[in-house]
Amino acid sequence: MKLNSKKIFNFKFKILIIVIILIILLSIVLNGCNIINQILPERMAINENISPEIARINIDENELKNLDITNKTFNEQIDSTNNVKLNVDKLRDPFLPFYLNNNQNNEIQKNKIIVEKIYSENEVVYTEISLNDATYKLKKDDLFGKIYQVKAINADSVVLLKGDEYITVYMNEVYYD
Repeated sequence: MKLNSKKIFNFKFKILIIVIILIILLSIVLNGCNIINQILPERMAINENISPEIARINIDENELKNLDITNKTFNEQIDSTNNVKLNVDKLRDPFLPFYLNNNQNNEIQKNKIIVEKIYSENEVVYTEISLNDATYKLKKDDLFGKIYQVKAINADSVVLLKGDEYITVYMNEVYYD
């Protein structure tokens, strides 16, 4: 396959234009660097003339006496005998939820759980559990108190699930959670 001489000429012409553009850009960049190098030494010369010493200023004592600042007395002393006293009773426990009202106790209310009865009706085992002031009649897998689930009912105890924690509550014993 022969390439057309016109296509070859166009291709070479495009490459030539690209090379010329690159040369122009390269010269602009290099000249820009030369210009910056010519400017920077002048700036450096200006900065080199600055002395590193602190300037000495003569202060006129008579002028200072006329200022209001010097007329005030600064002989007040800080009383270091006053210690900061923290009232431990009023400190807030950082582990309590932030949304507790001031009217509520500073302690989180614990749930009071009591297993009052365990019995069976029609071959289904039930338990009566008192949670705080409410009594629930429950069987296995029932939910109560929004956070507890009955997982097992034994002869003298009930196993509850709270979140991922199992709690065993024995008959007629008070359990605080």
